[in-house]
Amino acid sequence: MAGWLGWRFKGQTPWWFTLLVAPIVVDSFAHFVMLLMVSSWASPTRDAAHAYPLPFRDGNVYFVSSFMGEFLNAWWLAPALFALLAVLLVLKRDQVERS
Repeated sequence: MAGWLGWRFKGQTPWWFTLLVAPIVVDSFAHFVMLLMVSSWASPTRDAAHAYPLPFRDGNVYFVSSFMGEFLNAWWLAPALFALLAVLLVLKRDQVERS
């Protein structure tokens, strides 16, 4: 299955590629799972431990801890890492070959 997109690195995969792809995958998975299951773990009412409002388009507002709220509102994190990955791939295009 290696090279199913038609591109691969010459030699081994560079460290910077793995360093960027791993957080993109982990962040995307974490956001997806947490937002999918927010109604089962978040509080529908504000209290001392759940003070950060997390509104949804259907009108429901859930309250989460401030750390979790800041993480869930950091939607820009994965796109920013992906943009950095794209820039690095363009700059290091001499390390990539068509298979």
